[in-house]
Amino acid sequence: MRTIVSFLGRTDRPAAGYRSVRHEFPDGTAHAGAFAGYSIALNMRPDRLVIIGTRGSMWDQLLADFPDTVIDDRGLELLMDAANDGTAQQDQLEPLASGLSAELGCEVVLRIVPDALDADGQARLLAVLADTTVGSTELALDITHGYRHLPMLMFMAALYLRSLRPDMTVSRIWYALLGSEPGVARMHDIAGMLHFADWVAALKRSELTGDLADVARLVPDAETARLLSEGSFLETIHRGQQARGKIRKARKRLLDVPLEGAGALFQPLLEARTAWVEHQQLYQRQRSHALHAMQRGDFLRAALYAYEAYVTRLVHRLGSSTADINDPETREEIRKAYVEKKWGNHDWKEYKLLNGLRNVLAHGNRARGVGVEAALSSPEALQEALKQSLDVLLPENEPS
Repeated sequence: MRTIVSFLGRTDRPAAGYRSVRHEFPDGTAHAGAFAGYSIALNMRPDRLVIIGTRGSMWDQLLADFPDTVIDDRGLELLMDAANDGTAQQDQLEPLASGLSAELGCEVVLRIVPDALDADGQARLLAVLADTTVGSTELALDITHGYRHLPMLMFMAALYLRSLRPDMTVSRIWYALLGSEPGVARMHDIAGMLHFADWVAALKRSELTGDLADVARLVPDAETARLLSEGSFLETIHRGQQARGKIRKARKRLLDVPLEGAGALFQPLLEARTAWVEHQQLYQRQRSHALHAMQRGDFLRAALYAYEAYVTRLVHRLGSSTADINDPETREEIRKAYVEKKWGNHDWKEYKLLNGLRNVLAHGNRARGVGVEAALSSPEALQEALKQSLDVLLPENEPS
């Protein structure tokens, strides 16, 4: 079901209300009228038109474009007086809504809301929007009329309704702009601003989870999106080597086919998020994974990645030039050789702390050692303990 939500405001009385203009749409169509919501309805042919206003909105002016609407004269007179006094009631709008529905050929819903100048009023407005758009699969918003603070609320409403109903699409946010040509208003669709919110949410999710799947869905180039999505999946299941190849290809494509619009503003953040693939040594890439996990509070992954990164570094330091850093037996053999030296190792204390944290976080083992127990006392303490281990075991500026 397609629904349009429009607002009704108030101009200075005793003027005749909104002036009639020719509303010109991007598709080349045009409709003349005083109320932009009607022109949008004639353009989009919705199943439902919701018009929202306050107790002082010019409700009677909704008849300016449809003067032949059948409505009781006495009821209209009382509505006009109430609107002038700012005391219009919901029940006074029902006959008007019924008459307008017959004129427009779709369901017309008129709703009174508070001025929405405080948090409580704004929450009530959002509740009305949720109630009047039930069953909608496509929603268009009109911010032409109404009070000047409402466009900001309508943007929040769009985000709220999309979260409330993931299957519903906010397809248009219309604004009628009067230009230099007398009697003509250009209709502009500014729904593109929702893409900025999409990018913010997708990147935020990637920071919280380490998964770039939502970001990939926003990338218009299908091959780049596929490489990012598949690479991110491999990264989340600890297939870093395979993930690296796909994400490096995606990064190259982003250089050849850069993102546009909202994506262009966020491309530097995406590039920074995937920069780990450019490290030459495996343990450096694993260190980057550990840092990202630690920054987002994923302490289990941070400990796992940091531990594996250090074992990889040990293979580089202690193994032969032909040692296979990916071979489990080689890794375990060199790790055991390191452990046998114990306090002969300059970084043994930090290794023991990291290994103890990894065992507790991964297996639920009982904490052993004063350092491990202390690190588990709070998120801040755990963050500091992991950072301390990383700084000593995997220094940032160590030569490749």
